[in-house]
Amino acid sequence: MCCWPFVDVVLEDPPPKKEEAKEFHMVSDKLNLVPLQPAPTYQAPAPVYYSGHPIPEPAKIWYGSTKAEVDAQNAALAQAAGAYTPMNLVPANPGAGQQFWCKELNDCYTLRTMTDIETSCQPGSWHTSSVGYPYFVRKPPAT
Repeated sequence: MCCWPFVDVVLEDPPPKKEEAKEFHMVSDKLNLVPLQPAPTYQAPAPVYYSGHPIPEPAKIWYGSTKAEVDAQNAALAQAAGAYTPMNLVPANPGAGQQFWCKELNDCYTLRTMTDIETSCQPGSWHTSSVGYPYFVRKPPAT
């Protein structure tokens, strides 16, 4: 025998529903039965825009310049702006007593301070080595 309590379940018919008394009132003795039709719909006409000017032609497709054309334009602008004009670039804000390599007139290299290069090594020009450091090349004075 099981330890759970067992309850007999008896299924019965549900109780009958009570009908409510309906009360009718006669409004008219003439019935006018008309079949239902869908309500009419309204569609607004398309708006008409008029500015008084002729309608413009559709835009034409424009493709931009090619890379070669842009490069040519940039080269012309650089030439006009003087970007190809050689100029002497000098190291900016060297520290006090900072030394730079200087190629002397006899093709040997010496270390000189910025002050010494500016005062006693002119004429000459600044160059950049293949590894990136600046050096000064002396030129013989014009006679």
